[in-house]
Amino acid sequence: MPLKIKYDDLILNKNVDYFHNPFGGIDDEDLLEVIDPKYDLEKCIQLLTMEKPFIIQFVGKKGRGKTTHLRALHQLISNSEIFFLDSRNHQSISNTKERITFIDSIHHIPWKKRLQLWKQSEISYVITTHWFRNIEFIICNRKHKTFRFKGVSTEKLERILKKRISQYSSLQQNEIIINPKVLKILSEHFKDNIRSLLNYLYDCFKVKFYGY
Repeated sequence: MPLKIKYDDLILNKNVDYFHNPFGGIDDEDLLEVIDPKYDLEKCIQLLTMEKPFIIQFVGKKGRGKTTHLRALHQLISNSEIFFLDSRNHQSISNTKERITFIDSIHHIPWKKRLQLWKQSEISYVITTHWFRNIEFIICNRKHKTFRFKGVSTEKLERILKKRISQYSSLQQNEIIINPKVLKILSEHFKDNIRSLLNYLYDCFKVKFYGY
């Protein structure tokens, strides 16, 4: 059954000034302020800056927050390189020269080429993937750690929404009133697909403030 939630059903605050639709894409300059990390990013940095190179994989289905965390972690590490892949632009990865390399959507690289990357033992990698790549790392004798993106509590979801709204409105986080009943409906409908939920609220916001 399709949802029929209006923006005013979710956000109970009235007379709010918005500077931007809070549920759209986040620019790099706002990312670290808006993100509510699922995992400790400082711990990730410690792993990546050890003397011996390391591989971190963010594993989960589409829309669970892997790319957002990848971008945020990349901002925290200087002298690193980041690649956003699709089926057409994976050739340049082999030319990376930075000690720490971030790769979004590693599945667009054929497995033989992935093995060539992992065999570059002087480079640490952070990757996003829908499936575990442990066997590849073991074959290449690479130390690695997995951070799984699965599941989100209503409390976590509430924090995510409040951070976004406070970043792009006149409200502070502690001033935002979210209807718990509507939040529960959204959580049950979208499960942990945060991207789809945000896309839905993006459209609700447009209807409320722009009429379409």
